[in-house]
Amino acid sequence: MCARASALLLGGLLALVGFACGGGDRGERFELYHLETAIGPPGAEGELRCGPPREACPGIVVQPPPGEVRDRVLSAAALEGDGIDRASIVAAGDLVSISFTAEGIEAFGRLTREVARHGGRDQAWHHVAVVVGDEIVAFPEIDFDQYPNGIPGAPGLQVATASTAAADDLVERLRDG
Repeated sequence: MCARASALLLGGLLALVGFACGGGDRGERFELYHLETAIGPPGAEGELRCGPPREACPGIVVQPPPGEVRDRVLSAAALEGDGIDRASIVAAGDLVSISFTAEGIEAFGRLTREVARHGGRDQAWHHVAVVVGDEIVAFPEIDFDQYPNGIPGAPGLQVATASTAAADDLVERLRDG
């Protein structure tokens, strides 16, 4: 892995970590999307939800959000549950570490390349939406200047949560459902 891609801590969400590869389809739905192209604007209806107790939701001007909002899914996920190693998901304090399978590493690289290139074209940071179940749990920015070709070869990511209890809950949701 190149040194430039050793960490992504944008929006208090992602940091790259390495674990063994594996698979499994237990647990709740896990998906990654290009937020600006695959997820619609927040509203009253949609397949995905965000809001309290989350401290931030995409597209909401007032943070923390005053209530739950819903977002429509406009296109397929770039990475799904079979791209992560559910057995290796662990919490350390308020961070949840999620390892990718070999297929997940490739999918994450493609997704972040797309996100960075769209951001470079628009001269604005674009985001990766992290979905667990029907909830947008995080939406980190991808800095197109720092990562103009995305983040190839990333073995995993970390999701920052509001507390140790929230991290433990997220691990439980992803591992066992």
